Amino acid sequence: MLTFLVLTLTSFTPLTHATFTAPNLVAASVSGSLSGLKYTNVGANGFYMQVVDMQPGTFPSCDVAEPCKQVRKDVSGPLAPFDEDLTFNFRGPLNLFNLAVYSPSNSSGETWKRVSSWTANQKPDNLVFMNNMGGGKSGVWTICGGNSQSYANGDFTGTVATPNEELHPGYLPPAKEINVMTATACDKDANNCDGFFRGTANEGWAGSKLLVVDYNMPSDASALPAIWSLSGQIVRSAQYGCNCRGQGTGNVCAEGDIAETLAPNSAQAISEIYSYKGATGSGNSFFARPTSGKATLMAIYDTTTDSITIQRLTQFDHSQTQLSRSVIDAYINAPAKTVPFGTTKRASVDTLFKHRRRSRHY
Repeated sequence: MLTFLVLTLTSFTPLTHATFTAPNLVAASVSGSLSGLKYTNVGANGFYMQVVDMQPGTFPSCDVAEPCKQVRKDVSGPLAPFDEDLTFNFRGPLNLFNLAVYSPSNSSGETWKRVSSWTANQKPDNLVFMNNMGGGKSGVWTICGGNSQSYANGDFTGTVATPNEELHPGYLPPAKEINVMTATACDKDANNCDGFFRGTANEGWAGSKLLVVDYNMPSDASALPAIWSLSGQIVRSAQYGCNCRGQGTGNVCAEGDIAETLAPNSAQAISEIYSYKGATGSGNSFFARPTSGKATLMAIYDTTTDSITIQRLTQFDHSQTQLSRSVIDAYINAPAKTVPFGTTKRASVDTLFKHRRRSRHY
């Protein structure tokens, strides 16, 4: 006996990407604080003044007419200039437990690969801890340019001769600053780093990128802990001197404050972003400052959506070597205060940069 099965297809619904709910989001409010913040319309056509040379001068005085040479650099496109290579910066007091950076593994962006990572007291993977104390065991110092970047020692209070020469327990003392870069050193022959660099200099993370950090900000009567991002060009020339940020004057490159306290022992951490386009931020809203335990912050710089998203998480699985685009989108689209980056919200130079000048201590 032969049996025939006949199927009639009356309609067909194409498969689509599944919709995910972002995991481990913090509840919508903790004592009125933000759980998430999303900057939209970040990129713009414009320009900033790129450093192309620095003259060292002759001790004991800076005796050159143009110690900081800059030229106009035109940029455009989604996320610009935050699509250029960035470094992530930290000011104590901070306890750092884990860091990871993810970026798209190919042009499709369907998968974001973990490209850099670190856990306290362990050797980092494609991540170097640096500071602005050049001129000793690593980096350089000049009368006109001051300190270049240097490799940070284990307790973040000095320098070492080679990258990550000492293990880092993760405590960053009050008012001390460090930044992280990739393990790829700048090479003039390879021309792999944009803009001028000197002494000890490394590449940052370009294109779309995601930073996730486990941390807390202990109480302190005088210091102002912070987590922020800068154009890699800023630290490769002089973070508090000759750089494309220009100390807040003119057409500046990228800075994004992820979570920064502006008063000693404040329970609040604000966020701001600024570039040649202008400036905007969280305004009267804030992230709760975690003084103990382990808090998690995620910052996503995404060219596809032309946005920067900051989310507070209850935890993050740092063993994950990759994240799908669906997961990235879930975090980007999770509940958050939305702040469009307009072109007329530039705050005053003093307002935006006085905390940067106040924290200069090298």
